Amino acid sequence: MSKSLAAVVNIIRLMKDSDVKISKKALFLVPLAYLIFPFDLVGDFFPILGQIDDVAVFVVMWPILRTILKKYQSGDPEVEKEKKDPEAIDIDDYTVE
Repeated sequence: MSKSLAAVVNIIRLMKDSDVKISKKALFLVPLAYLIFPFDLVGDFFPILGQIDDVAVFVVMWPILRTILKKYQSGDPEVEKEKKDPEAIDIDDYTVE
C-alpha cells in the first residue's frame, strides 16, 4: 500500500473512531472547508494567486495533521478521550431495576 493511500485510510479510521476528540477531527475538515467554501484570503478570480492560497492552507495544515495521525497510530491519549478504568467504577453509580 502506498504512503498516500495509507494516510487516507488512517484519516478515515481516525474520523470514524468515537474515542477521538471532536476538536482533532475538526482540524482535518479545515483544509477541505477552506477549499469548498467561497471565502478565501485571496479570491479565486485572481489567476494563480487565488489557487495558491488554497494550496497554502493544505501545506500549512499537513504537518499538524500528520502529527495528529502519528499520535493516533501510536495510541497517544492526547488524541483520544480518556477512557474510564472498568475497575474504578463504583457499584453505587448503577442501580438494577
